[in-house]
Amino acid sequence: MTHVSRMLLEHLIAMERSAKQFLILEDPTFLDSYLHNRESFVAAIKELFAAVERQPEMEQNLRSLEGYEFDLYTLLLEPGLDNQTKLAAATQFGFLRELADRVWYLSIELVGRNLEQLELRSKNARQQALRNLTILMPVAVLLLIFFIYLIIRPIRQLEAAIRRLGDRHFDEPIEVQGPKDLEVLGQALDWLRTRLRMLEAEKQRFMRNISHELKTPLANIYEGVELLHDRVVGELNTEQNEIVRIISTNASRLYQMIEDLIRYSQMQQIEENLHPQVINMALLVEEVIEEYAVRLRINNILILSQLKPVEILGFPVFLRTMVDNLVSNAVKYSPPNSEIRIKLYRRQGVLFFEILDQGPGIPGGERKRVFDALYQGSTGRKLGIEGTGLGLAIVNECVIMHRGQVEILDPPDEKGAYFRVSIPLNSVVN
Repeated sequence: MTHVSRMLLEHLIAMERSAKQFLILEDPTFLDSYLHNRESFVAAIKELFAAVERQPEMEQNLRSLEGYEFDLYTLLLEPGLDNQTKLAAATQFGFLRELADRVWYLSIELVGRNLEQLELRSKNARQQALRNLTILMPVAVLLLIFFIYLIIRPIRQLEAAIRRLGDRHFDEPIEVQGPKDLEVLGQALDWLRTRLRMLEAEKQRFMRNISHELKTPLANIYEGVELLHDRVVGELNTEQNEIVRIISTNASRLYQMIEDLIRYSQMQQIEENLHPQVINMALLVEEVIEEYAVRLRINNILILSQLKPVEILGFPVFLRTMVDNLVSNAVKYSPPNSEIRIKLYRRQGVLFFEILDQGPGIPGGERKRVFDALYQGSTGRKLGIEGTGLGLAIVNECVIMHRGQVEILDPPDEKGAYFRVSIPLNSVVN
């Protein structure tokens, strides 16, 4: 608008100059210039009228300017008047310039007011947007949390289901609520749970049957060996006594293997009638050590124990088996006139049980494999120490059952086997 107002004034000045030159010089070229500038002037007037609707003062000045200019235009082109009279009338261009200046000034004011109004509306719009944002932000956050929950919930359900399967808890059905694809995946996991449950039941049944079938003939072998040993069939010579000893030793070993297999199988599945109890672990460890008193005394092995009072929620039979197998392993591999160090303590809600012997130790490359079922380390084979390969596997299962960890550490003197068990004090969920 200010540009049009400025052009209006410039056209008016050009009209005045061309008109006066025409009246003085009577050159038609200046008349054409006057008429051309007047057309631009009239067009600018119309453009300003269209831009200043509902602006009374501006409209009044434009009408005055338009009317006075038209009167002057009519007078200048009147054929009956001489040029001197027309030159005298041309002095009215000064008054027209004042009106044009006023129009320009008013257009500047109008543009300024419009800018202020725009700025005010913009400010109000920003404030309203801020208020709306303040209101909508908590709603958006709640919606975001809700949708995240809808997305994460089925994933959490799948994670929990897979964890239960990994912990061999096959009784609880798997149900996943969420997108169709995840529900289908949940159904597949539930089918897998059913199959694993059936396989577990079949395995347990097989172990019970096989143990019964093996123990019966084994008991007959024991009975026959005892009869021979008691000389029921007569005196035995040296070779016969050696044969009886070999049979008795291997029968005992076979019986121990059967017991370890049954025990290892039990580790794979917690029976429903078992319930966790609060256990005094220091007392339990002392009782286990006492059971080895004779063997320790025969081999002159000294137990150095540091047992802090620690209570834990767990399954007594399996925790006792864990301690018993670790102590048995240490006694079996400890040379005569050696020491076994045992520590029991708690730290930050975790039970720690450590046992260190002075035996040959476990090679670094075998430390992970010794917890596998039926694995027998190279050290035992070299020393001729027989075992079932299930002792440490049973220890690992007992620890896992209590959501703990068993690890083999480097011994301080680079000699012996150093085991450490860590179990949360409230690890068992019934």
